[in-house]
Amino acid sequence: MENRVGYSLPPPLYQSQPWLMISHGQDAQRQTFFYISNNYYYSKIIPELCDKGICRSCSSYGWLLLRDYTSHDCSLLNLVSMEMIELPPIEYSTSEYCILWLPPSDPNSHLLVVFNDFLMLWRPGDAEFVRKEFLFDVEFNSFSSVNIHEGNIYALVAPHGDIVNADFKDPIVHFKKLINGEEPSLGLQEGQLFYDSYLVECNGEMLLVYKIYSASFLSYKVVSTFEVFRLDYAKDAWLEVKDIGERTIFLSEYQGRSSLVSNPQVKPNSIYFTQG
Repeated sequence: MENRVGYSLPPPLYQSQPWLMISHGQDAQRQTFFYISNNYYYSKIIPELCDKGICRSCSSYGWLLLRDYTSHDCSLLNLVSMEMIELPPIEYSTSEYCILWLPPSDPNSHLLVVFNDFLMLWRPGDAEFVRKEFLFDVEFNSFSSVNIHEGNIYALVAPHGDIVNADFKDPIVHFKKLINGEEPSLGLQEGQLFYDSYLVECNGEMLLVYKIYSASFLSYKVVSTFEVFRLDYAKDAWLEVKDIGERTIFLSEYQGRSSLVSNPQVKPNSIYFTQG
């Protein structure tokens, strides 16, 4: 990396809060990094990201899973160290989520690439991904959100908004319904017909965050409000949350996370989200 010019490297990435990165241009050759703390953006051309799809991740330890649009070759890229690890190719269509369980330098690490009805598993040293089929206790047609909490995988699944957790039993992954209580009741007002939902780990608890839209004009949605619930295992129910203390929730189009941010430019007890 010593001989590389600055525009081919990412900006200094601070780990205390998320960065927003947008790939754009021909063959996704350009990357724009937005840093919320100083309201500043950096425009880069990083060769490792050109013509690559980035799998949305709910646990990454700073690594991105890249898939070549043409060859289906896969790799892990760390944007802080710029270390790249070549992986076996995956021939299947676009994945839903990826989960990196421990950094790839850890011998117990493994990478899960989640598709709609199966997942692909890779461990350091494996020559290929291993396919595992799904079994669901609930009606299922797609994943709405996936996250990790206390070492367990949780998923919010359509069409009924059931919460399930994953039980790995060879040769399948059994998704079991997590709670038997009623799903949260949203206080939707007139005109609030659409919403997205996210599972977010926050301060040791699993939150269910609803991003509610007031209108939808073709592909553009206007965010109206948010409703947040926490999972109470003892009561087997979702309880409404009005305050998340000093933490801040960040939502992208598909994924959410919370952070304890000390920068005065970032408001605590708030939700930051992408719009468009």
